[in-house]
Amino acid sequence: MSAVAGKRCSIDPCSKNRENEKKKRSRVKQLLSDIKKQVEFWFGDVNLHKDRFLKQLIEDSRDGYVDLSVLTTFNRMKKMSTDCKLIARALKNSSLVEVNLEGTKVRRQDPLGDDPKDVDTRTVYVELLPKDVKHGWIERVFSKCGNVVYVSIPKYKTSGQSKGFAFVEFETEEQAQKAIEMLNNPPEDAPRKPGIFPKTKNGKQIPLEHTENVTQGEAE
Repeated sequence: MSAVAGKRCSIDPCSKNRENEKKKRSRVKQLLSDIKKQVEFWFGDVNLHKDRFLKQLIEDSRDGYVDLSVLTTFNRMKKMSTDCKLIARALKNSSLVEVNLEGTKVRRQDPLGDDPKDVDTRTVYVELLPKDVKHGWIERVFSKCGNVVYVSIPKYKTSGQSKGFAFVEFETEEQAQKAIEMLNNPPEDAPRKPGIFPKTKNGKQIPLEHTENVTQGEAE
């Protein structure tokens, strides 16, 4: 009995260690994926046409590179990692950006094109949002209408709270129209409270002139 019991004790710790290592690898894999997705968003066409801070950094750089250390100052990246080596590792197989040989800088693989002319027709104005609304929540709500490529949530500088409205940009005009239909014709059983099925202003899209500038890559 004692020999069997001893054998069990020697196996259990090993099994537990393997399980812990598996969970750790899974967390690291997810983190690398999240970092890659965020950086590709920052350097993507949609964001760079709006993010004047990051766009200026790229234009001021002789070769288009931006220091990874700059990205670690962005709130979104701070929440994930400030380890430049880890960020460089996450971007190793990216098809949108590339890291320099030293692993300290990142740039787009292809130059940024001209500003798209149909942004207004692909963007929907959403109001009656809760003060603590998040980009992810809006993306989930509107993903049923199509591919959400950009979300802008204007906030008060003093409190950091949402002003109660947002701009949701879709990949196509048809998807934007579908979102407008959903907003103005919510299901009968839809909850009647702010942030669930807000209305567009007077049932129409609002020009993007109301959009506030997104600075320092803080497109969450």
